[in-house]
Parts: sequence; structure tokens; C-alpha cells
Amino acid sequence: MKRSRLSVVLTLAALVSLAAGPVAAQAGAKEALKRVTEDLVANSKTMSPYQFVDFAEKSILGFLKTYPKGPEAAQARYTLGRIFASMGVNEKAILHLGQYLAMPGDKGGSEAIAQARYVMGTSYMALERYEEAERSFREIVNSKGASDSRVTQGASTELARIASLKRFKIGARATDISTTSFQGKKIQLLKGYRGKVVLLDFWAAWCTPCRMEMPNVLKVYNEFHKKGFEIIGISLDREKSAFEGYIRDNKMEWPQIYDGKYWEADCAKLYAVNSIPATFLIDKKGIIRFKNVRGEKLREAVQQLLNEK
Repeated sequence: MKRSRLSVVLTLAALVSLAAGPVAAQAGAKEALKRVTEDLVANSKTMSPYQFVDFAEKSILGFLKTYPKGPEAAQARYTLGRIFASMGVNEKAILHLGQYLAMPGDKGGSEAIAQARYVMGTSYMALERYEEAERSFREIVNSKGASDSRVTQGASTELARIASLKRFKIGARATDISTTSFQGKKIQLLKGYRGKVVLLDFWAAWCTPCRMEMPNVLKVYNEFHKKGFEIIGISLDREKSAFEGYIRDNKMEWPQIYDGKYWEADCAKLYAVNSIPATFLIDKKGIIRFKNVRGEKLREAVQQLLNEK
């Protein structure tokens, strides 16, 4: 969990693990949850990310309508929250994880509860609701049940990061980047891109959610680049060959910053990034206006900023 956004695959694996655990619910709920899980696993391999999220929501809410109580209902609610979080749908992630935590009875043990609070905390952070994020992380740190877990260590790290993240709130002036791109182009964010709408895109070739979103980023770039939209990619790749191969194969024509330092990449540390994909959409005046927008929302946000004078 530390320094990575939960993927759909890991989320489904979590559901399978919970569903297989010892529970005392009626057999009908257990069997129904098993069928839902199998359908989710199968469709996660064939559907687009956004189709899959819609499918998962309908499937799990349908299950919850029939079986609204018991440990299986808690497991389903937990997984739906994690799926939304993995796709950056933070409001719904918080809603369903909050409902999971509020449910009585068996919820999968102290580690599952700690993980739910951790994901809630990261979702609050993505929405810049820092006080609520702090509360979620402190509940983990102060809990005896998960005192030795990686989740607790991650929560402690996130608590320490919050002060830095407040510097990058929506409405704040972007922190300048002055460096040379992998392609040899001089980059001066605030001076060289003045009057442009700029997406700072922190990504890596090994990052599954990054790869899932990249076709949409390419589509938006191709549509709006000639109208004043620019992207600066910041790679957190360690292997140069994987990074080079990915940008070549996907025809990513915008400047890329790469130093091979993985999570210690200079620009990642500058922007307090410790999970990817992470994006900052900056307006023509150098102000951060959107963060972590994906899918159609990215297109809408870029178009809005380009239309501003």
C-alpha cells in the first residue's frame, strides 16, 4: 500500500480473500457474493476501466439490495469503495468505505478496517480535505489492532506529508520546475509555459493505473495541443529501457523528465508525490486549478482553462 495507488486487480484480490474467510452468514449471501466476485474478475480483464467501474457499481449495489446486512455486505461495500478509490472517484470511495466502517459485526478483521481508513484518508487528501484525512490516519496510528502493519507505517508517512501537500492546494501558484527534459529540451515551467494550459503528469511504465489512463491523456493532448495545451511528463521509472520503450510505443510527443530515481525523483519530491498517477492541471497564469482529473473530466477541465483569457 505504501507509495502506490490500489489497482483494480489488487482490489478484486482483496474481495476474493475476504469472501473465502470464515464467516457465519447465510449460504445464500455467500454464494451470491462468490458469483459477483467471479463476474468482476472476468470483466476486469475485458472492459475498459470506466466501463468496469460502472459494471462493478451496478453489480455490487445489486448484491447489497438483496443482502444489505452481514459480513458479506460489509465485504462488498469495502471492495466497492476500494474500486472507486483506485479509479480516483474519491467522493464515492469515501461514501462506501464510510458505510463499511459504520456496519456492525464482522468486517474482515483489524487489518481490513485499517486499510479502509487508509484508503479513505488518501481519498480525503485527493479532495484536499486535509483535516478529515488527518483524522483517518490518526485512527490507524492510534489503533492497537494494526500497530505493526505496513498500513500503520503508511498512515504515519501520510500524516507527515500533509503539511507539504497544503502548498499544492487548488488555487495555489505552481512550484517552478527548471530542468532539462529527457529529449534535451530546456524546461522552465512558469516562464517557458506562460500563457499555456499545462498538465504535470507523474507516471511510470510499471504503473497499471497510469497505463490505463494514458490512452485518454493521449487523446486529450492530440485534440488540444495546437490550441495551447501542453503536457510535461515526470517519469518515476527506474529502468530506462522500459521508460524509453513506453514513450516510443505510445507516441508520447511531449517533454519527459526522467532521472531514474524512482520514488526519489527530484520533481516527485518537489511536488510531494508518493502515489501515481498524479496530475496537476495548471492554468495560463501558473495557478493549479485541477488535480488528478481523469477520463472525460480531464477533457472538460482542459477545455475550460483554454477558453479562459
